[in-house]
Amino acid sequence: MITYDASFSTMWANKKFPALDDFFIAAWQMGFARVELSHQINSAMLAGIELDHYQFSSIHEPCPADISTEMLKERDWLVSSPDEESRRQGVTSIKRSIDLAQALGAGIVVMHSGSIQADGSLEINLRALFEAGQVHSQGYLELKNQLAEIRAARAGICLASVKKSLMELLEYAGHFSIRLGLENRYHYFDIPNLDEMGVLLSLAGPDQLGFVYDVGHAQALDRLGFYPHEEWLQRYSARMIGVHLHDVIGITDHLAPGLGEVDFDMIAAYLPERALRTCELQSTNTAEQVEAGLMFLAEHGCIKCL
Repeated sequence: MITYDASFSTMWANKKFPALDDFFIAAWQMGFARVELSHQINSAMLAGIELDHYQFSSIHEPCPADISTEMLKERDWLVSSPDEESRRQGVTSIKRSIDLAQALGAGIVVMHSGSIQADGSLEINLRALFEAGQVHSQGYLELKNQLAEIRAARAGICLASVKKSLMELLEYAGHFSIRLGLENRYHYFDIPNLDEMGVLLSLAGPDQLGFVYDVGHAQALDRLGFYPHEEWLQRYSARMIGVHLHDVIGITDHLAPGLGEVDFDMIAAYLPERALRTCELQSTNTAEQVEAGLMFLAEHGCIKCL
């Protein structure tokens, strides 16, 4: 059996397995060396499993998701919140993920940095225009400019909250020698954007803080006309500590590599040797597509056989 130097996100496990350890076994059988616990995993799913039998590469906060990502967003319990009590709740949620990483021997916590407080329906409408083939229309351009104006006007106060939160989390994670990885996000109002990533990474050295490059998120925002995909790599590959590998058709992501439009040869040229490779795939991908995706990534130089 071939084993690849890659991790498999539990995103794929969603509603596929009666127990989480069945996913761990399936991941190993497909050729993954390690597992990343995603923000869909709660304490009840982990209960009763002999977790020391498995290798965990990373924890994607909020995990354990005893308070779901949807609820955290609804309450604005995010590290970006201008409200101090809500911001503290966001910090506490990520601290629980750091605690879990320490318990399981995972060296990285993948972190979302919150979002700008704005009307999310505007981006929904923009994406609908994209899907309708209206990306070059006057209406698309006007809506895109409206989003940019709103983000520029509101980003400052939320980014200040993220900086404050990140400094607290870096101190906490430093007690356990766990690195925080800032992920580039899928939605335009999410933090950080291309410039904000550099601002946040400047707060600590690479032994504490790094960039987790999400292929699909970069591709989707490129297709929408916001940030060139490759610029994330040109600017921040030297700080990359992890990568979420998945393919994209249009702006639909989390497909098995090889099923979409992503240029994985371009990506392979930027990946640092020690950056953690994780396949983050939606559960609609079949096991055959996942295994073929692993082979595809190896053929294109993104992962290696052990």
